[in-house]
Amino acid sequence: MSLKNMENQLIAEVKELLESGKVRGFVGFGRGYGMAESVPVFITDALDAEKLVLDPFCGMTIAKYVLERTPQAVGQTRRPLGILAKGCDGLALARLMRDRRLQPDDVYVVGFNCRGMVDAKKVRARLGLKVSGARLEGDQVHFETAEGPVTLSKDECLLDKCLACENPLPEDCQVLLGDDQDTGPVGHRDYAGVANLEALSPDERYRFWTRQFERCLRCFACRNVCSACNCITCSLEDREVEWLGKDTQLSEQFMFHFTRAYHVAGRCVGCGECERVCPVEIPLMLLNEKLMRDIRDLFGVCDPHVPRETEPLGEFNPEDPEGWREEDERA
Repeated sequence: MSLKNMENQLIAEVKELLESGKVRGFVGFGRGYGMAESVPVFITDALDAEKLVLDPFCGMTIAKYVLERTPQAVGQTRRPLGILAKGCDGLALARLMRDRRLQPDDVYVVGFNCRGMVDAKKVRARLGLKVSGARLEGDQVHFETAEGPVTLSKDECLLDKCLACENPLPEDCQVLLGDDQDTGPVGHRDYAGVANLEALSPDERYRFWTRQFERCLRCFACRNVCSACNCITCSLEDREVEWLGKDTQLSEQFMFHFTRAYHVAGRCVGCGECERVCPVEIPLMLLNEKLMRDIRDLFGVCDPHVPRETEPLGEFNPEDPEGWREEDERA
């Protein structure tokens, strides 16, 4: 089923949910400033369901918006909040639930089988044209522009997270849009960027990360958007912590980003939101994927981005690898 048909189904479903009182609100996407921009919206009136859109530009992972609107957060009775979820949203919701920040009955999930979302930045860089719409068909994306139709391959214009997506369909949906039950992966995470970085010498890697972190504004956008960064009090903002200063000199930037990366190690769902929202385009997923791949290899976790009840780094197992101790023994 096409996204347009699923959009019509979504609008009808949300109208019924709000009119019947099954949900107290719904988080989805609405039209942004342009046709090629879809932004998160929160609606409580059934009449506003017409504002919802479902198109190839709904790539943002919106699960964390639910966290700020739980019944406890807004002082309401426990009625679920509806949310439109693709695969990455489903993983993010699962992360929040495994961390006990959400209860399963806090949300009513309307899911769909996502076959990839368009990266507006890539399209603007590639086409340089005003895009008025897009349509996915197989391995191609057809764009309507001010100068006529243009077709690109998915590899050229999808979000990086979509090109690595192995979980396009959210689990535990109350409603599943569409009739396409093909749950095969959209892409494959090959950790090629990590391998390329590891091929550099230590000095070259240090220079690479120095160039990245020197640009950091410490705006906390990466922390705010991350479903794994869900602590009620963030240690990176705690004024009592003396090992992380508030200025943006290079040593503090290294401390900030490595602390955050290790905090989400084993808990990152691979949604790529931290990198997408970074205003200075720091490749933060390289850090996350490095730790993700190491957890896969060291602990034998074939899908380290999928939340579990207990993560490999969240428990002690005497059989866990201890490479540093083995090296000491060999010495």
